[in-house]
Amino acid sequence: MIPYFEDLISLAESYHLETGLHLSVYGDIGELFGGITYGIKLNKTYAQGSDGRLENDHVEIKTITPFKSKDVVMVDTSRHFSKLLVVKINAEFQVSGRMVSRKQLPKRSGRYVRIRWDDLPLLQ
Repeated sequence: MIPYFEDLISLAESYHLETGLHLSVYGDIGELFGGITYGIKLNKTYAQGSDGRLENDHVEIKTITPFKSKDVVMVDTSRHFSKLLVVKINAEFQVSGRMVSRKQLPKRSGRYVRIRWDDLPLLQ
């Protein structure tokens, strides 16, 4: 999986440098990063529920793309997951991730919770 990850991130970066546009590959890059870095076994594409499993935990993976103006993800709490991995791809196409337990997410009314990248270390 590492060669695919490296190829995708390289393709996304070179395409952006040449065209000023972004390819729709950042979610896939985030999922590959989770598989490589954390050992998450990814679910089949378009499978309902979480994005993968880490032992007995269902993991939801959210990716912050290099073109987002704010380092924030929206998490649908109606989805079935026990851990959240937020992957950040910065403007230099460097990739990092932070994982938290669902229990550590802020309690909010409503279906969606907004998670800031900078708040993630405080949740761990």
